[in-house]
Amino acid sequence: MPQYSVGNRSILRFVLAALVLLAWGCGEAEKKPQASSRKLARIVQAERATTPPPSAQPSDIPPNAEPERDTHQGPHDAQRTFAGLADAAGAQEFEANTTILPDSAPPLPVIDTERVAANGIREIAGERLTLYTDLRSAPAVDELPQVFASAIPQWNQYFGIDVSHTADWRMVGYLMKDQERFNNAGLLPPDLPRFLHGFQRGSELWLYEQPSDYYRRHLLLHEGVHGFMKQFLGGTGPPWYMEGMAELLATHQWTNNELSIRWFPHDKEAVAYWGRIKAVQDEYRAGRGRSLEEILRYDAQAHLAVEPYAWSWAAAAFFDSHPRYRDKFRQFQQFAPDTTLTFSQRFYDSMKAEWPQISREWHVFVANIDYGFDIAREAIDAKPATEIPADGATVTISADRGWQSSGYLVETGATYRLEASGRYQVANDPKPWWCEPNGVTIRYHNKLPLGMLLGAIVDEEAAAGEMTSLVTPDAIGMGGEAPVEQGGTLFLRINDSPAELADNSGMLELRITKVQ
Repeated sequence: MPQYSVGNRSILRFVLAALVLLAWGCGEAEKKPQASSRKLARIVQAERATTPPPSAQPSDIPPNAEPERDTHQGPHDAQRTFAGLADAAGAQEFEANTTILPDSAPPLPVIDTERVAANGIREIAGERLTLYTDLRSAPAVDELPQVFASAIPQWNQYFGIDVSHTADWRMVGYLMKDQERFNNAGLLPPDLPRFLHGFQRGSELWLYEQPSDYYRRHLLLHEGVHGFMKQFLGGTGPPWYMEGMAELLATHQWTNNELSIRWFPHDKEAVAYWGRIKAVQDEYRAGRGRSLEEILRYDAQAHLAVEPYAWSWAAAAFFDSHPRYRDKFRQFQQFAPDTTLTFSQRFYDSMKAEWPQISREWHVFVANIDYGFDIAREAIDAKPATEIPADGATVTISADRGWQSSGYLVETGATYRLEASGRYQVANDPKPWWCEPNGVTIRYHNKLPLGMLLGAIVDEEAAAGEMTSLVTPDAIGMGGEAPVEQGGTLFLRINDSPAELADNSGMLELRITKVQ
């Protein structure tokens, strides 16, 4: 599987001549874990002239394991690249999957209840799910059919499917602690492929017992999404979309018998043993950050490992929550019957003009991902940039947003005077924390005072995949004189966690004047 390679690039550093003034605030001192300083590097743009023969490609499939192949899974050629798919994507037409056939659901299995009971397996009957398990009775287990039923109206709403079409849809599930019991009861078909945690086929789904109540529910919903999409969308799309959507629509809150799906977890305790955010963090810090292009190329073997689930979820959550890309992403459910890379090519082509910007935003997302990451507020505010007027310019920065374009270009080799001013709120617990551009020194984020004004210069003409300076910003604070090593568009923000922008408010200003 390809990985990011490190390219050489000169990163601008602001050299501030002014003394940094201490700002004030209130609250308990706390240092948050710093984000990784590793950088995603240049993604190779040119396709290789030749492709190694299939026999030379390594296989990640464990012995005796085969990827799922069902009636919806089309042929997949792992050797095809985006360049090679262009002609196919243009030549092949796909029809939107608008026809719902509720009477064509796979038949429910016939269960030998006496044989099942004889093997210590009990039945939990629900409105939409009948669950067979060898786990002892407990509220967190016995409520699973109710959790499943609560998800269906929300899946209907997300995919725009009328409730009348799904009114009679049901599934049968098997939650297993001792696999041998289910073998003896005839509930594990011999042709079922090996799987890590869960598997879905037809009207049935299989789950291994998990170490937390949350992840047990999550896995049930994940496999349920697969069944729902196959039945009512006609397919699940290629691997990244199939698993990304299942993760997106299974990540949930379950409180007082109320279910909320499509939720970005706020803390790890709420999603015990889910681990998707930690997996992305660990991969990025180890230098194995994935580009979107790599994720779109996942083949049917990729998800026999855990990490691709995390990257697929991250991609789906990024596109589905981003205010500029959400609508296009959701339109692609109509192409769910296409399970090949042609789906990915079509998706890429639909956003090709925006891809350099998308790549920058993905880089910032992956480099800073954490529980509670506010994708909408972190959406980068880009706009056309012009030269700074001879008499200077004043820029306004919102305290409750991520990176914002100043709308001005700075020149390589020039020096600028930067003068920041303003008072704004950076927290509201237990009372408002007021801040000035130097930040509050009783709390730090990424080794800099919370709320400090930051800047980065971005070459917006760079190709998609170029390393972005937005993940290695420079401290501006109250300002000073800044010589520019490499020109581009000046971007600005205050220093704060992407998970904690919602309780910020107010504005600050930066006056920019060219000195020489």
